[in-house]
Amino acid sequence: MSCEYCRQIGGRHDNRCPLAPESRTNHYCSICNQGIQNGEEYIKNDDCEYAHWECVDYTRDLIEFLGYDVKKMEDYKM
Repeated sequence: MSCEYCRQIGGRHDNRCPLAPESRTNHYCSICNQGIQNGEEYIKNDDCEYAHWECVDYTRDLIEFLGYDVKKMEDYKM
């Protein structure tokens, strides 16, 4: 049976659901803004930002999260 508020199944609730148990977390994912709970995998960049490992699903996301720029090479004349 699904929750009448968040529609999650199996007794698990979305963090925004009024029936979700209070979770205590010290860090929040800078991509999805959800708390990083005990047992969840995460990464941290040099700017002290945290992200769930599952939220960084593409190489480009990881590169940008780590603070690198993806640039396009332009022709230039010397």
